[in-house]
Amino acid sequence: MRVFLLSLIACAAAQTVLLDSLSVGGVRPDCFLLLVLCWSPRVRPELATIQGFCVGLCQDALSGGPLGLKAFTYSLLGFLTALLSHDLFTDKPLAQFWLLLVGAASAGALSFLLLSFFTGLTPLLPALWVIVPETLYTAVAGFLFLRLPWVRVALARTT
Repeated sequence: MRVFLLSLIACAAAQTVLLDSLSVGGVRPDCFLLLVLCWSPRVRPELATIQGFCVGLCQDALSGGPLGLKAFTYSLLGFLTALLSHDLFTDKPLAQFWLLLVGAASAGALSFLLLSFFTGLTPLLPALWVIVPETLYTAVAGFLFLRLPWVRVALARTT
């Protein structure tokens, strides 16, 4: 649990400070989502739900958006990722990329649907111009991050 909290603090620092220089066309990868998708396959679904809720609540507090939107989204995503990863081979590189891509797309779509439900109908096309590039950038950045040797060793030690 201590490693998870340190990862959450490092993720918050990276998202707020470091990623401005890595933005491409104003699009940045979502480090909080990467944290959920990296930790969830390695724990039980119940713990992944709690961790996803904590990560989402931290992102909601830092972003100034609706409080609870990302907390709900990431807790659901953490639960589903942990539940499905025990049945799938998510240790292979291609499976990790697809997990990141589908997870990021699901998080974007669920956030859009929740915002549309609570604030009224939102046009889909402008939202897709935000969701699709962020999804692709998050999946590619997460895949490259998971390919780093020291990350693989650290994640293997936690399981």
